Amino acid sequence: MKIATISLLLPLLAGISLPALADGPANDPLTGTNWHLASLGDTPAADGVKSTMTIADDGMVSGNGGCNGFGGTVTVTGDAVAFSQMRSTMMACEEKAMQQEHALHMALEAAKTYAIDGQTLTLRDGSGTPVATFSSTMN
Repeated sequence: MKIATISLLLPLLAGISLPALADGPANDPLTGTNWHLASLGDTPAADGVKSTMTIADDGMVSGNGGCNGFGGTVTVTGDAVAFSQMRSTMMACEEKAMQQEHALHMALEAAKTYAIDGQTLTLRDGSGTPVATFSSTMN
């Protein structure tokens, strides 16, 4: 009798649980996406310099600024975003890569909100000015 009751309740419980999971962070396009830097402010990303960022469901951010790997945490509340505890390796690279990397780190520090339109992520500062724009490739 217990087996019959459990087997009848499992589909019901699964049906109730699945929509709640579908609305969770796993389906947020901000997380689980490989973001490739397209521009910093109104300056296009440097030719030949690949800067990337990935935000995990657990709030960890990681990427490559174009020369060095970086990581930290990100807090997202609605469209508000805050990057913190950022760290980076410290290798020296070609000047244009170093400049872009430094500008990316400054943009992440300045970012206060984000918006996603299709496959484009835009980070904006407190005044609403875009500080970084990324394009996506799904994991």
